[in-house]
Amino acid sequence: MKILAHAGAIIVLYLAFSFALFLGLQVDPVYGNLGLVAVAILVASYVYFGLVRR
Repeated sequence: MKILAHAGAIIVLYLAFSFALFLGLQVDPVYGNLGLVAVAILVASYVYFGLVRR
C-alpha cells in the first residue's frame, strides 16, 4: 500500500510539473515561474514528509 501511495504522489507531482511548463510556455512565463516554484515546494514537502520524517 505504501508503494502505491508513493507512486500516486510521484504521478501527481509529474502532472503539476507538466502543467507548470504548459503555463510557462503557452500562457505567460510569469505563471510558469510561479508554477515551478509551487512544484518545488510540493517536491520539498513530499521528500520531507514522505521520505525523511517517517
